[in-house]
Amino acid sequence: MLFYAGTLTREGGEGILTCRLTEDGIEKISCYTDTKDPNYLIWSGKNNCLYATGSDADEELRGTVSAFRPEEGQLCLISRHKTGGNGPCFLEESADGRYVYVPNYATGSVCVMPAMGARVQIAVHSGSGPDPVRQTGSHPHQAVFVPGTDRLLVSDLGTDEIWIYRADREKGLLEPAGRFRLSGGPRHIAFGKPGYAYLAHELSSEVTVLRIRGDEIAPVQTLSTLPAGAEMPNTAAAVRVSPDGRRLYVSNRGHGSVAVFDILKDGGLRAVKHIPAGVYPRDFQLLPDGSILAADQRAGVRWIDCDGREKAFLPEIGAVCICIPEEEK
Repeated sequence: MLFYAGTLTREGGEGILTCRLTEDGIEKISCYTDTKDPNYLIWSGKNNCLYATGSDADEELRGTVSAFRPEEGQLCLISRHKTGGNGPCFLEESADGRYVYVPNYATGSVCVMPAMGARVQIAVHSGSGPDPVRQTGSHPHQAVFVPGTDRLLVSDLGTDEIWIYRADREKGLLEPAGRFRLSGGPRHIAFGKPGYAYLAHELSSEVTVLRIRGDEIAPVQTLSTLPAGAEMPNTAAAVRVSPDGRRLYVSNRGHGSVAVFDILKDGGLRAVKHIPAGVYPRDFQLLPDGSILAADQRAGVRWIDCDGREKAFLPEIGAVCICIPEEEK
């Protein structure tokens, strides 16, 4: 199975790794080094390319999105364009592959780009939250479409809100449709059965069940992502729903685990267990056999089974993102 891993160059990472899972473990095939801090990657099946966020150190607004074509095990740069802000941290592609949406975490905006083209819009956020360190201003962390709709949800960790946009299907442009206030530093959303979503709160280490109807969002249930009695510093990170829709997974940076929840018939959650996942698991992907491929930012890429036993390990400091092309799953 082929996959890509993004590693933070500011922490000593090499860049974008092209890797393969084999019977013997994790094989590093190649590394693309000419992009700074590729902290999020997505594969575009519509455009047959890999998108990566990044930055340019010699510019005031440093954020970039690069597109790559894989050729004989190497990544070949197709295009690189500015996001109009700093700290781009997520990538979302429209269903038809014509547009890409990029939150600029550090400067509080969402960038709209045509596929492999220069930006056409910057949607600027404003506001703050109660945390005097992490929430002094807007920090959008994820932009994701509600499946089958033109509604784009943007989790803003800095303002404690989900911003709701309508995306024009032809032009890609965003129109504000509402703001929903929460607490705990909303970070990432994953979708379950129609009308339900699961939001990971970075600062409070919680996950909330959301019921979504058009532009209306209602919280249904909130649970901790940590086991009872855990008191170490922790921030929740990635959240994913299993392919069969029966379980939810959330990574814990600090506790060093992936929290597992059963998804009940009514959309609610029931805590099941915590899978050991290194020291600081940021992103992860669920594999067909039930194992997990996790990016441990403090150590490297870990391949672990459903009970936390390590199947393979690739040392790579600053590993923060795992991307598996759909055709490889």
